[in-house]
Amino acid sequence: MTAIQVLGWLGNAAFFSRSFVQWWESEREKRSVAPTMFWCLSLLGSITLGAYAFSRHTHVLLAGYVINGLIYARNLWFQRGKARPLPGRVATLVALLLAAALAAGAIYELQHREDPSLAWVLVACFGQALWSSRFVLQWWASERAAHSHFPRLFWWLSLAGNALLLAYALHLGDLVFIAGFAPGPLVQVRNLMLGRGAPAASSQARQDS
Repeated sequence: MTAIQVLGWLGNAAFFSRSFVQWWESEREKRSVAPTMFWCLSLLGSITLGAYAFSRHTHVLLAGYVINGLIYARNLWFQRGKARPLPGRVATLVALLLAAALAAGAIYELQHREDPSLAWVLVACFGQALWSSRFVLQWWASERAAHSHFPRLFWWLSLAGNALLLAYALHLGDLVFIAGFAPGPLVQVRNLMLGRGAPAASSQARQDS
């Protein structure tokens, strides 16, 4: 096993651990939550898997790791209570720049891959757009609320994007990427289940008070 493969598996371990931490805390709270450790592990996974994606010249995936890594860092800043919401125009500009980065990754992929199958690159691009937009949505919602949280749509985007990226990883036959995306649907479906029950629990708590 090469050093870059070790880095890739380390990234998968970080992402798996973050999912476990988030699931554990959400089960305790009976709602979908994101503890600080979730963002720390997410940032570590994004850096290591980003390096792995760069070494494999999968720039569509690399763009996603870079975009999400920036949002993970922003959420960590929120968790520490040091961040102030960005002005609306600035937040919009940042979102457009993130979209441009994803488009640039897709163009590079088409121009430089040895087997540039347009259909599969489109699958990867659409999957990565959904996968990255979930954290753009989460970041936007957190900016408006001035604290880090998950809107319900986050998990629907996660589920759809994860499915497409898993299909692309299977097409590539890359075990690191396959292992990274395979466990995702279990976590996403469970959080959707918790999110469905949260409004009812909140309503009951108000009635009891």
